[in-house]
Amino acid sequence: MLRERSRYNDRMDDGDRPASTDRLFATAERHLVDFAFDEAVAAAFPDMIRRSVPGYETVVPLTGLIAAKHLRPGGRCYDLGCSLGATAHAVLAAIGQRPCEITAVDDSAAMLHRARQLAGTEPRLQWRRADIRELAFESADVVILNYTLQFLPPEDRLPLLRRLRDCLNDGGVLLLSEKLDEHGYFADLHLDFKRANGYSELEIAGKRTALENVMRTDAEETHLARLRTAGFPAPRVWFRCLNWASFVASPESQPTAERVQRP
Repeated sequence: MLRERSRYNDRMDDGDRPASTDRLFATAERHLVDFAFDEAVAAAFPDMIRRSVPGYETVVPLTGLIAAKHLRPGGRCYDLGCSLGATAHAVLAAIGQRPCEITAVDDSAAMLHRARQLAGTEPRLQWRRADIRELAFESADVVILNYTLQFLPPEDRLPLLRRLRDCLNDGGVLLLSEKLDEHGYFADLHLDFKRANGYSELEIAGKRTALENVMRTDAEETHLARLRTAGFPAPRVWFRCLNWASFVASPESQPTAERVQRP
């Protein structure tokens, strides 16, 4: 799995259009507009997310591993808010040659354009540009929402989760990762994490300002309560690093995936 994912990361960093170092907020001009997943962000995204999200390089392959436990041969997986498709590729790496359909969805034309360039020819992977709030979901074994829900208006989050719960097959799971609304110790350490990864105070402040109107985070307890209200009776945190967390939720009281043999 790690070898397969490494090949994808090599394409992210050393392809025909190499990934850029994230310097988007190194000057004051970018601070004047809200954050958007445009061409500049798509080019710098691999560097940006690794340097900004603690635990990201653990969450992605483990999300693929968890998804593989639930994705039956011929089954469907949604990667909603897929960005450049790292998680979709982690799922493919974890399942080997198992037949399936992975639908990777994003509403950013720039992100999907770059994702398609990186993906190569993988017939099991389908790309769709859509607003996930308006997407007609088919039955699925796995739904992934990694760092996506936080960009939706708060009032749209519960209705979406209810729809996702309704589309999940028996034994299916929702995998959700988010930044948490926390202040104090872990939030301060997150700032230290960014500084240790080379971001200046100007860059940190600029990105915070740009995200103020587009990314609204929730507390861990809010996520768990909302998942229960949406029809997931026993959601759990499976990973946490500072003020970032990953959740697993099933329509059953406990995930009950059959062990699927990898070809």
